[in-house]
Amino acid sequence: MGLLLNYFDKLLDQPQWLDTHVARIQRDNHAVTTIDVYSLSTVPVEQYFNGTSLGTATAFIWERKEAFYLITNWHVVTCRDHTEGKHLHTHAGEPNTLRALLNPREQRFGKHVRDLPIRDPANKPRWLIHPYHKVDVVAIPLQPPDQEIRFLPINKLGQDPLDIQIGMDVFVLGYPFGAPPPSLPVWKRGSIASEPELARLGHNYFLIDSASRPGMSGAPVIRRSWGSHMLETGTLETLGSATKIVGVNSGRLATKDPLDAQLGVVWPESFITEIIDNGVYDTGA
Repeated sequence: MGLLLNYFDKLLDQPQWLDTHVARIQRDNHAVTTIDVYSLSTVPVEQYFNGTSLGTATAFIWERKEAFYLITNWHVVTCRDHTEGKHLHTHAGEPNTLRALLNPREQRFGKHVRDLPIRDPANKPRWLIHPYHKVDVVAIPLQPPDQEIRFLPINKLGQDPLDIQIGMDVFVLGYPFGAPPPSLPVWKRGSIASEPELARLGHNYFLIDSASRPGMSGAPVIRRSWGSHMLETGTLETLGSATKIVGVNSGRLATKDPLDAQLGVVWPESFITEIIDNGVYDTGA
């Protein structure tokens, strides 16, 4: 499935089941490189306060009712712990801008830099939060892309009805060491370590057995299967590769002892739509 100038336009018209999830990107020397489209769906971000860098993280774009949103963690846009509200750094800085690296409209390597204000002139947050639950996920409304960039919403890449069970492998697509060229994410493998269907009966998140770094906060978590796939219906299908969005990575589960089990926190994907549809802006940050 080649990536021509109109690849991303055609991608949205592809059937739900895809034989491959790859794009072909042209390099400066006219060679063509194959890249997974889910790698292109991630957005590396750097947090800034009035031009001062505070750290790096990961985000991704979501489309809902023909509008676009940047999805990441609450602690990424505030630099505060989402449960107690404490500052995460000794400098106590809180960002007012996210510097995002976005895909070019043409099918070439490289990213375009865009500074996204996350607070208005009165310093009020520009991000949406969940109206009922204290969830470490936010949705930042975006203006439509300009002529140089193209959004690639992860939820428009095709969602396959894969079964999600404890013990299955998932991938966290993020930037643990920043985003040096070509600014593509690391696919960090982990296994689901708590019952995912019971997440919303407890802390509203489930756990994965995977160590994480701060730069991977806000990364999408996906299930990728090759060959034979167990579907939600309990049936087995053999249809090439298949992918399903599982949730939003929120970093490592806080423990008092650094030698404790390395467990990551994942907020279920269903929270994203609930946050967007309710349209509640944060007033407590």
